[in-house]
Amino acid sequence: MAPSDAHTARIKQELRDAGITGFGVLRFSYRYLPQIIHEGEHIEAAVYGRYREGGGLLNFSEGMLVATSHRIIFLDHKPGYTTQDELGYDLVIGIRHSAAGPFSAVTVHTRIGDFTIRFCKHGQAERFVQYVETRERLGVTANAQR
Repeated sequence: MAPSDAHTARIKQELRDAGITGFGVLRFSYRYLPQIIHEGEHIEAAVYGRYREGGGLLNFSEGMLVATSHRIIFLDHKPGYTTQDELGYDLVIGIRHSAAGPFSAVTVHTRIGDFTIRFCKHGQAERFVQYVETRERLGVTANAQR
C-alpha cells in the first residue's frame, strides 16, 4: 500500500527539520522512507553519506542512518535493491562522531554490529549523535529504575 500524500509530506518536512537539504531529499533512500516510517513515528535526526560495503578499499555505497522517536534505521535503497536494518535504542551501546575537514563520520555501536556513515555533514552528524545519546541516557535511567 502506497503512503498517503500527507504522510509523505510530513516525512519530507521532518527530514528538512533534521537538517537534510533539498538535494538530500531527492535521493532514492529518502524517497523510500515514507514506506517504512509508521504514522505515529517521527524523524528526529538523520545522516546520509557513504558506508563500506564488503572488505575492499573502494567498496563504498551510499546509505543513511535515521533516528526516529522509536528506533534507528539504517537504509540503502536503490531501484531493485534495498538494505534495511532496524535497531531499538536498547541495542545501542555507544556512538562515535569524528570530523575531518568538511566532513564527519558517525558510528553507531550496537550489540549486533557497528553501523558507520562517512562523508556526512557536521550539523547532521552532531544532531544525530546528540539525539541518540539523549535516548541512551533515558534508556539507562529507565532500566535502572526497574
